[in-house]
Amino acid sequence: MRVAAIASATWLALAPLAPAAAQAVTTPPEVRQLVTFLFLPGKAADALGIYESALAPIYRDTPELLRFRAFREVESPEPLDLVIASSYAGMEGMERAAPALRRPAADGRTALHWYGALSALSQHHHDQFVEMVPTLSDTPHDAEGLIAFEYLQVVPGRSTELEAAIRAERSRLPRGPQASVQWSETGRMLVADRWTHLRIHGMRGLADWQLHLARRKQAAPALDPLVAARKVILVRGVPSLAIR
Repeated sequence: MRVAAIASATWLALAPLAPAAAQAVTTPPEVRQLVTFLFLPGKAADALGIYESALAPIYRDTPELLRFRAFREVESPEPLDLVIASSYAGMEGMERAAPALRRPAADGRTALHWYGALSALSQHHHDQFVEMVPTLSDTPHDAEGLIAFEYLQVVPGRSTELEAAIRAERSRLPRGPQASVQWSETGRMLVADRWTHLRIHGMRGLADWQLHLARRKQAAPALDPLVAARKVILVRGVPSLAIR
């Protein structure tokens, strides 16, 4: 049962290819799969080793993969150890990656085998899918500092207004090396329990996040009334698991 549960995080890697007629003519928006793990006590280092030594080579040999990143927890309202983010050109890009991800590597093992091994090390995991919005996002960065994953649940029927408020915030707040938030991205959730949007913010440290929240209230006062619920987790990147 545990192998089946963890394998659900990679069901797209094992799915058959979509029919040719269903392929989009234009490049679809980037979709990211986010898999969040909580490992058994003392097993986080073993799990990270599986990603570094076994799964990373498989992902490097998957041309459909646009980008692969891993993040460790710094501060979070819920227990977690590792967040894995893999990016594709739409969900069909994930489907096109299926043959490479189910093909045996040099040691004869597939990604499914290694996710089974991760299952044995895990208390639980959950996976989500988010479609990134280019007009509300900067170019992705590899920051050495802090990264905030800000999950939002919009007030029903107010998504257009929420995105307009995010656009106003971005136009009024500076970004770059001297700003509290150096870069940010926004996406619309495709698969999630209750969240409708995900914002990702890169900054130097905890003080910058507090400063950003204060500045945001002044720059975009219309934003908070449009948010029914919010969750923020603070993480740092894992440089050994940065692919492309």
